[in-house]
Formats: sequence, C-alpha cells, structure tokens
Amino acid sequence: MKKTTLGILPLIAGGLLAGCAHHHETMVMTTEPVATTTTQRTVTVTSDQAPPPPRVEVRTTAPGPAFVWIDGYWTNVNNRWVWTPGHWEQRPSVNSTWVPGHWDQSPGGTAWVWTPGRWD
Repeated sequence: MKKTTLGILPLIAGGLLAGCAHHHETMVMTTEPVATTTTQRTVTVTSDQAPPPPRVEVRTTAPGPAFVWIDGYWTNVNNRWVWTPGHWEQRPSVNSTWVPGHWDQSPGGTAWVWTPGRWD
C-alpha cells in the first residue's frame, strides 16, 4: 500500500502544478489507429528554451490487443514548440516494444536534440 501511495503522489503533484500555468491548451483525441513511419534521424533545435512539459492526454480504448499507445511529443516549427498528439499504433511484430522519443539538451546548453521513438 505504501509503495502504491508513493507512486501516485508525483502524479497528483504534477497535475496540481500543471494547473498553475497561464496558457491555453487544446486537447486532441483520436479514436482511429495511426500508422507512422519512424525515421532514425536526430533533430537539433538551436534554442536555449526547453520544450514544454509533456501534455496529459486522454487515451481512448485500444482498437485491438496488438496496438500500443504512442505518447504525444513536442516538436519545434519556426522556432515555436508545437504539440504532436499521441495515437494508437499496431506493433510491427508480437514481441515488439515501443521506446519513446525524448529531448536532451546539448552539452553546451545552446540547443535541444530530439531522439525519435523506435520499435525494439
């Protein structure tokens, strides 16, 4: 019980703190599975402004047992952070697992580098 409570506390705190932000967000939900083509390229954004925290998205019911939820992520378009919504995607094979993409700050702190998600 103690482990469960401690695991939930960060989620509750994050939700409460997210309400303190002064900005307007639009939530996008999709019920249709989306097929994506993942490329293994790295994107670098020259900016000292970090991507915003990930948005909380509502997951619809999976279209089937072979589908995995792919979380949304921030991308940078014309020096502006733009949200790409999450979606359901069918596993390429039965044992495939999704490794999410992530942003890392460059060693000099002058850029942000995106490593795309991939299937393992």
